[in-house]
Amino acid sequence: MIVDVDVIETMISRRPRYSWTTRLLAIGCCCLLSLARAQTASDATSASSSDPVGEVVTAADVSDEYDRPEDGSSFIDQYEQGVQAYLSNEWEDCVYFLERALEGYRTYYESVANCRMECEYAARDVKHRGDFLHGSNIDNLQHYELILRRTLCLSKCARKYAIYRYLPFSEDFDGHYMDIFQELKIYPYLYACYVKSNRVTLAASAAYTYLVKHPEDAAMKRNFEEAIDLPGIDRDEIHDLEEKKFVDLLIGGIVDEQDGNWERAIERLEGSIKQYIFDENQCRAFCEGEFDHGFLPDFITAIGNHFTNALYCKRNCTSNMGMVRGKYYENLFPRHYQHLQKAYYHVKKYEESYRAGMSYLLFHVDDLDMPEALKTIEAEAKGGVTAVFFKPRREAVEYNERMQYEEKLARFAKQEFDLLEDGDGSDESDFDRMDDDEVIEDDVLLPAAQQEEDRAESEEGE
Repeated sequence: MIVDVDVIETMISRRPRYSWTTRLLAIGCCCLLSLARAQTASDATSASSSDPVGEVVTAADVSDEYDRPEDGSSFIDQYEQGVQAYLSNEWEDCVYFLERALEGYRTYYESVANCRMECEYAARDVKHRGDFLHGSNIDNLQHYELILRRTLCLSKCARKYAIYRYLPFSEDFDGHYMDIFQELKIYPYLYACYVKSNRVTLAASAAYTYLVKHPEDAAMKRNFEEAIDLPGIDRDEIHDLEEKKFVDLLIGGIVDEQDGNWERAIERLEGSIKQYIFDENQCRAFCEGEFDHGFLPDFITAIGNHFTNALYCKRNCTSNMGMVRGKYYENLFPRHYQHLQKAYYHVKKYEESYRAGMSYLLFHVDDLDMPEALKTIEAEAKGGVTAVFFKPRREAVEYNERMQYEEKLARFAKQEFDLLEDGDGSDESDFDRMDDDEVIEDDVLLPAAQQEEDRAESEEGE
């Protein structure tokens, strides 16, 4: 039975059964807690011998070396070979090359993102120590010194991981192949090849993975429904092959909380916070890639244009993190603190519980239930309440501040440059109706002269 985290407190006394029916498996119906129930039995048997939190990945954990493809091919080459094998009905070769292509892309993604994260941390450390080449920040030169230091760091890191062997950029100037991997368009091919090679459980997982990203794809829904009825299918093993690493920790923590396993819930939820931040920061770092301006901008315009493109990409990372097993959860990150507040309270760690509640309220200032929970803590803690209780957790403050600032920057860019382009004093209310995920068109930041030239050419064409 599907259970939603929003009503988890009302379900504590009930243990839902895990049911795989065709209608239930329709992607639009999946909820955050529901699919975790299947794993609770195996988790319970292995709890005494395994770490409940699991390994939280950090940039420092990245291996110094990655396996180089034996034939020197990139993941683009492997994708093309896989598609050709599909067209030739060579199903085993299709699976082989497409799986290698996915592995190569993941390696490239992680290598690039981790390099950018490591170099950002290194530059931040220089700033923290004040270890600049010159003591005073004349003409804001220290800002550009940090950019130069990050550039040097990135060049060294790219060589260290041999990043560029994975993607010959000359093959992908228009971003065609990157879009294929980022939008998971490889999975329809992989689904078909898994079916033809009798890997039915993997075929269902491939279809499910694609549907998590594209829930309205009717053809793939039909494929998925057909796949789960194939002989030999193991429905308990169907999963999202591209699922973020924090998801198991978060779902496991919520399940433990529901079952009253408070200490284990705390470990999992704390681990999920760390992994969530890392997973999102990887996505954000990957946004800082190349950008085709479409014209030759001057120095400042180039910076502004590229920054705005990266900004909108990073904001989409936050949205994408909320898509979990086919259902979208807005503001998924603060949910950690909602559940942690309850778990810490039940083990009588009142300071941790109170601070988790304060962290949750950063994101939900109008919430009515959390203040009541905090009043209960104040009453039970009595004279033990100190000023520290009222401090939200540091990572929550930083996350919230960044989110708010980026939202203001995005609104500013959209409003001001739309006004500049239209020249008609558009009402701000028009902007308020804009979808938050809407991306600025490539030409919004074009200089006025270039915009006029483009309009003139357009009119001549008509």
